[in-house]
Amino acid sequence: MFSLNAANFVEDKHYITIKGEQTANKQMTEFFSFYCPHCFKREPLIEELLKSIPNNVVFKKNHVNGMPGRKVDIEDDLTKALITAQILHVENKMIPAIFNYIHLRHANFDNVKDIKNLFIINDVDGDKFDKTFKSFSVNREFKRMNKQTLLLRQQGITSVPTLIINGKYKINDKNIKDIDEYKALVNYLLTK
Repeated sequence: MFSLNAANFVEDKHYITIKGEQTANKQMTEFFSFYCPHCFKREPLIEELLKSIPNNVVFKKNHVNGMPGRKVDIEDDLTKALITAQILHVENKMIPAIFNYIHLRHANFDNVKDIKNLFIINDVDGDKFDKTFKSFSVNREFKRMNKQTLLLRQQGITSVPTLIINGKYKINDKNIKDIDEYKALVNYLLTK
């Protein structure tokens, strides 16, 4: 499947090359928002995609703010919550929990305490959450994610979810027929 489809992928149709430095290692970065219903629905596809890529590929999630009708300070707190979950190695539990809280329970986060409570409900120690959430490491990664988001927006890429391969290639989902073609395109771009 991969070799047959790879020859058919066309730049500016199936993917575009974006400005920026190519990553030193093979990498996939998903730009998403917890508030985005399309991002929520896409989670199973991302999980399936991760099963089809080589083990040496780094996968990162980059939370973005600026969703219509949302408070930027809460969006920023959710970005920090994602980073906190990653540092505490509970992202596999907390990412679905946050998505479900918003999209299935139709609940809102009003402040950091609401986010912390969701972590506690999911067996994360409250003191560890506080210490990590307020840490230099979280703030540094938060700034990096915002910078990455700004670089995409400056190129006119404003919708989520968006998948960037090796820091250089954005997949054009509209011209992909099915999950198998999507997987083949990702694997093709990882080799560019």
